[in-house]
Amino acid sequence: MNEHHPPLPNLPPGKSIQSRINFIVRISFDLMIMSVLPKLKLWLSTLNGEILEVGCGLQPYRYLVPNTCIYQGLDWEKSNEAFDYMTPDTIYYNGITFPFRNDKFLFLFHTEVIEHIFDTNSFLHECHRVLKPNGTLFFTVPFQARYHYIPNDYWRFTPASLKKILQANGFKNIIITNRGTDITVAQYKNISVIYRWLRGPLYKKLVGIIFIPVAIFSLIVGHCTLYWNIGSSDDCLGYCVTAEKEVNIF
Repeated sequence: MNEHHPPLPNLPPGKSIQSRINFIVRISFDLMIMSVLPKLKLWLSTLNGEILEVGCGLQPYRYLVPNTCIYQGLDWEKSNEAFDYMTPDTIYYNGITFPFRNDKFLFLFHTEVIEHIFDTNSFLHECHRVLKPNGTLFFTVPFQARYHYIPNDYWRFTPASLKKILQANGFKNIIITNRGTDITVAQYKNISVIYRWLRGPLYKKLVGIIFIPVAIFSLIVGHCTLYWNIGSSDDCLGYCVTAEKEVNIF
C-alpha cells in the first residue's frame, strides 16, 4: 500500500526570515503539531541536565531545549530509507538497543514516535534503561490520525494501554493528558479532506478551492478548541504523557 499524500516535513524554524515564516505557516495549519508544541515547550522550559530525543527526525523541537540542557538526538539507522530524511547532528542506531550506557540521561522525550515502533515493550525498556533513577520521560502519541509513513505505522494507544505498558516497563507517576477534543478532531478531518482535494487532479483542486473558506473556519475553531480545551477529551487528536523511572525494577 502506497502513501498517496505523505505528511509535509516537520522542519525546525531555521535562521533565515523566509524559513521562519515557512515554519510559522506550517505549524499554524497543522493542528497535530499545535497540539504538541505548547505542552512540549512547557515541559522543556524547566529542565536542566542531559536530555535525549529519540526518533528526533529533523530535530524540529531542538530550538525549544533550554541552554541549561545538553541535547542528544537519536534516530533509526534506516530512517532515510523509510522516511526520507537524515540529520547530520544525530546518532543513528539499529532500532533495538540505544547506544548509551545505563542511567545516562536525566530526561528523555519523543514525539509521535512510538506508534512507529512495533516492539513497544523493548523500546520503552530501553528508554527506562538509559534514564537516571527518577529521570523523567515525556512523549506524545496520536489517537485520531490517519495511516501514515506507510507501512511503518502500527499502533493507536488509549490512556489505559499507555498506563499498562509504562508500568510494565518500570515507570511510575504516569500522567496522561488529551491533545484536543472531539471538536478539534472534526476540524482536523475537515482540513485534511480539503488539503487532499487541493493536492489531487484538477477537478478536485477546483472543489478544494471552493472549500478553502471552510478550511480557514475549521482552522480557527480548531485552534480555539486546543487553547480552551472545548469539547470531549474522550475523542481527541492524541495524548501527551509524562512518567518517571522507577528504580530497582529490572
